[in-house]
Amino acid sequence: MWDVLIAGAGPAGAVAARVLARAGRRVLLIDDSRPDLPKVGESLPGAARPILQNLDALTVLESGSHLPCYGNISLWGAERPVVNDFIHDPNGSGWHLDRVRFDGELQAAARSAGAVSWKDRVKSVTGTGETWRVRLKEREVVCQWLIDATGRAAGIAQSLGATRHRDIPLFAAYRWLVASDEDTETRTAIEAVPDGWWYTARLPGQTRVVIFHTDEREITRIRRDPGCWDAELDNTRYIRHCLCRERDSVPIHFREAGGGYLDRVVGSRWLATGDAALSFDPISSRGIFNALYTGMKAGEAVHAALTGDFSALDVYGERLKTVRATYRNHLDFIYRAENRWIDRPFWADRQSTFP
Repeated sequence: MWDVLIAGAGPAGAVAARVLARAGRRVLLIDDSRPDLPKVGESLPGAARPILQNLDALTVLESGSHLPCYGNISLWGAERPVVNDFIHDPNGSGWHLDRVRFDGELQAAARSAGAVSWKDRVKSVTGTGETWRVRLKEREVVCQWLIDATGRAAGIAQSLGATRHRDIPLFAAYRWLVASDEDTETRTAIEAVPDGWWYTARLPGQTRVVIFHTDEREITRIRRDPGCWDAELDNTRYIRHCLCRERDSVPIHFREAGGGYLDRVVGSRWLATGDAALSFDPISSRGIFNALYTGMKAGEAVHAALTGDFSALDVYGERLKTVRATYRNHLDFIYRAENRWIDRPFWADRQSTFP
């Protein structure tokens, strides 16, 4: 029997697995995502450094697979770019990640601590007294605790009665473009436009990701006519000058990007972490950091519960409520700072206080 089964091997799940395995727990990490598919979500702030140091896993950022991010450039609430260099940040520069490699390195760190990882999927869970019977695709296992790290779907938590609440809808239309040889910009760039905002970052492997964040109306228009994405990009003041090669043949990808949260992140012998528990609007640049932080705290809380200290679960739940409240206040401040197009639906929806 496993002490803990973790569904989802992204940053939150992998970190929780490492914490628990280092504490001597028998941990099974389940994930069936395809490692060959690129992932969006690549900015990691320097504030993540102490977390990875605490996990004795800072080497995942020292492999040479990721690029340093020395600051950001923003056109937000103003006509001219504002530059924020990280030289004054006590945690130092951030990173632009190769997400596939980063996730793989965290999973390897979990295995090196003693966790076992299977390429599989959780089909159903059934409580049996003091244990869980977990049905995978082709086998069944038994564990004492479940951790839901399945991302925004939060499939396990919702199947056990938790409800996911979504914030104002936000969608992303993005491309991974081939960066030109002259593209040496190491900073993240963000630019507000009448119907949303753009983001771009130079990634490892001569790649530049370019993302348009907008509402459902604009996403529907782009789905019908991909040329609308190009037209929106060409109307930007700064982002359009990013040095990318031909983009006409590059497909546009779409995903939901709005924030959200579970009404409860802890239940009887289960716990949710990462995006499954609490997801963020990408303008906050806190998604991966939150995954690392909550994954670490989830692992610590479950380990404590297995030793009989159930108060750690209450502390975990309260901690995430505090994170949520701080994030919402910060997000409200960010969106209120852009008031040039408050007559446009996208911005009008974001001028009122968030729930």
